Amino acid sequence: MKVTKEQAQQNKLALLEAAGQLFKQHGIDGVGVADVCRQAGLTHGALYKHFVDKQDLAAQALQHAFQAGHGRATPPGLAGAGRQRTFTGYLDRYLSLRVRDDMAKGCPLVATACETARQGEAVSRSYADAFAELRAGVEATLPGDGSPAERQALASTVVAALVGAMAISRGMAKADRAEADAVLAQVRGVLEGLGGMAEG
Repeated sequence: MKVTKEQAQQNKLALLEAAGQLFKQHGIDGVGVADVCRQAGLTHGALYKHFVDKQDLAAQALQHAFQAGHGRATPPGLAGAGRQRTFTGYLDRYLSLRVRDDMAKGCPLVATACETARQGEAVSRSYADAFAELRAGVEATLPGDGSPAERQALASTVVAALVGAMAISRGMAKADRAEADAVLAQVRGVLEGLGGMAEG
């Protein structure tokens, strides 16, 4: 039976969602194509109709997972307190214990931070694009009106701190949950201060 265009798109989406979830939980190298197909309920043939190879799948799955979690654009025209509330919302969402404890639902930038360096250029490009998109979203929420270069530098610092804090907190949570929780709280406190610096 021939697959319709609509069904083909649904199949691709199922593969992207399965791959994104599995890659975040087990790492790109810890997941095989067969695992993705099984999770999506599809065959290898269906996968290779949409993706050239596992690297292509990983690159597209990373981008899809990022879009699903962070693809909501910052509302245009935010000013003053509205921007600060949105910046604080980023911190609330990104540094939450719920996100820390459920890798499948967290940001792929955290889950694949070190692993993307061992992947091909397409995966690295998806990672770089996701970073740039998250940085732009954070930058749009920063209070104050610094120069474009200053705002971008501050946003890069915030994103790097968010990703790093979450990765470190996850890494130590099984051994020392209290310290892992403290890392998130401490970084959040520092980032709130950095966000306030943009007002000056």
